[in-house]
Amino acid sequence: MVTDTTFENTLNVFIEDLENYDENGFRRQDSPNSWSLAQLYAHIIIDTNWYFDQLESCFGNVLNLDKSMEDKAKKMLLQNSFPDIKIKGNSYIPVNDSIFINTTKKDLILLLERSRVLWKRINNENISGKAEHPGFSYLSPMEWYQFAEMHIRHHIQQKKEIENKIKSS
Repeated sequence: MVTDTTFENTLNVFIEDLENYDENGFRRQDSPNSWSLAQLYAHIIIDTNWYFDQLESCFGNVLNLDKSMEDKAKKMLLQNSFPDIKIKGNSYIPVNDSIFINTTKKDLILLLERSRVLWKRINNENISGKAEHPGFSYLSPMEWYQFAEMHIRHHIQQKKEIENKIKSS
């Protein structure tokens, strides 16, 4: 089960490592079809904010309580991790040259602050429904929070791979 500390520790891996990059390395792509660190970070920020938007939409209503998530989502949440595979998604990724380290750090800190507020709401809200995930069906606020942390953690290995390619080039 995810906690606020788990979420913070996972996100802090990305925040703290920003100190190790320069702008050129941050935006370096190994190939036109691969992501730079900047694009990976942007993906995490954009998607996590979207997950949190879905989480927030659950509060104050009892919508979709009768609906459940897909079996593959239940399995992932029980295992508390994504499968160890590369997943091709349809996420919007900004142009590489428009992503800067200082802005990325500010966005990650805002995301961390948002996670703290949402954690408190999850644990204090009396009424909450479920919101639909496009691939996994309906998730509760706690499941959205857990999913967000799992998604960030899933990208740690990808971050390491990109870092290693930068070091070897």
